[in-house]
Amino acid sequence: MAFLWIQTRQMRLSDHLGDGVDELKGIVGNLLEENGLTDVAVTQDEVAGNKDDIHLSVLHLPLADRTFYQQVIGAGETGATRSVVESIATNLKTLD
Repeated sequence: MAFLWIQTRQMRLSDHLGDGVDELKGIVGNLLEENGLTDVAVTQDEVAGNKDDIHLSVLHLPLADRTFYQQVIGAGETGATRSVVESIATNLKTLD
C-alpha cells in the first residue's frame, strides 16, 4: 500500500532573508540533511530528499510579495511516511 501525506501552511518571509525564497530553499535543504534525508536536491521548483522508502518534497507556492504557501509532501510505502512529513513540517516552523 502506498501512502501520501501533505501539510500546507501559509507563511511570509522575514525581511532578513534578502534573497527571498531562493535563500530559504538552501536553508530547507540543510534542514532536510540534518534530519537524515539523503540525496537532497534544491531546484527551482522544490527542495527534495529521501529517507528510507520515503520521498519528501517541499514546495513554495507564491501568493503575493513575500507571502507564499509552503507544502511538505511525502510519498512512501509505509505508515512512517506520515511521521516523517509531520516531523519535517514541525522543524520548518522553527525557521519563522
